[in-house]
Amino acid sequence: MAKSLVKPIHEASNQTSEAVQLLITPAVWIRKELLFPIFGLSTEAVRKYRDRGIWLEEKQWRTDPANVIVYNRVEIENWMAGRP
Repeated sequence: MAKSLVKPIHEASNQTSEAVQLLITPAVWIRKELLFPIFGLSTEAVRKYRDRGIWLEEKQWRTDPANVIVYNRVEIENWMAGRP
C-alpha cells in the first residue's frame, strides 16, 4: 500500500497540477468560537460548565493576556472521554 506524500505548502504550490492537502491542527488553547466546530458544544453549555465549576480554571479554561477566556482543547477532550 502506497503511503501518501505530504509536502510542505511552498513545495506543492510550485507544481500547479498537484492537489494540495492542508493539515490543520488547532492550538492547545482555543477561543469559544472554535468549541462548537471541534466538539459540538454551544457557547451556553460552555458557559454553564465554567460557571458551575464543572470545568476548572487553569485546567479546562483560563483568561489570556488579552483578557479573553480561552479553553484547553486537550483537557476538554480528556473530560469528554471521562479521563481525569
